Amino acid sequence: MSSAHEPVATDLPFGAVGPSPLLAATQKNLSLKGTHYPSEQAAKDAIDRAEIYGALIPGQSSSTLLVVPTLSDVAPLDLAANFEVAAKKLGQPLSVQQYAPQPLAKKDPFGLVPSLMLIPLLVGGYMASTMLRTVTGSATGRRRLTAILGFSVLAGLLVNLVVGLWLRGYPLEKFWIVWPILSLVIAGVAAVAAVLQKLLGAAGTLVTIIVIVLFGNPSSGGANGVPYLPAFWADIGPFLPPRNAYILLRNTIYFDGHGTTQALVVLLLYLAVPAIALALLDRFRTREIPLNRETEAEATALTVPVGGLP
Repeated sequence: MSSAHEPVATDLPFGAVGPSPLLAATQKNLSLKGTHYPSEQAAKDAIDRAEIYGALIPGQSSSTLLVVPTLSDVAPLDLAANFEVAAKKLGQPLSVQQYAPQPLAKKDPFGLVPSLMLIPLLVGGYMASTMLRTVTGSATGRRRLTAILGFSVLAGLLVNLVVGLWLRGYPLEKFWIVWPILSLVIAGVAAVAAVLQKLLGAAGTLVTIIVIVLFGNPSSGGANGVPYLPAFWADIGPFLPPRNAYILLRNTIYFDGHGTTQALVVLLLYLAVPAIALALLDRFRTREIPLNRETEAEATALTVPVGGLP
């Protein structure tokens, strides 16, 4: 709750084309990290790369404020409200325009779908590993990683079909590129859960939930955007799957993949490192905590109440 309670921007990336008293007046009430651009097109190019949340274009008779609805559902309103107050105090005309490289899907007018998609992906990941352990009686095995990858591909396709094809939560032309991203997120979480379950037994499921869901998902920034996170949540997010999954999804869907390199590398590491660890644990036959069916059932049951948390 603390991660999204009364969101206040800190160093919100913002662009300006030339000097303007509006910018200084607005910064008295809104924390902006300003970057100056030589032209309106240069500022729009920065928006296309998902680098800034808006831009001010001063004019002789009137100034224009560009806001980006596909980057945050809060920032456009926040920017507009604060700049309009400043414009009124200074007596300067101001017009607010929405600008986005890819418009929001008609059935997702507030840009919430990419963040909402995280819940089934994260829950599906640790549920897959937990249920597989319950069925096989072991956290490792020759075909365990293959089973996890196969499940991830199918589960990613299912989520993609429901959210994209059926609910039209994002532009359909992104269907084929979104599918592997969804599968990667599920597989990464499942692999982490499998290693922790091997080392800690049923407690590994609980640790996965705490780290990935209770700490990871709130620190993603979600539809509000990372600049609206308090310090603690903003600091831990870059190292956990949810924020990187969200950035990879959103920027792939609405910004043609710009700014996704770091997110993709982090997610691949969350898949590769646990996969190697699982292979080593299986090869060297390390001692495994005995499986207790009742404990495993209780651990699996945790997936139900935790799944809907922010």
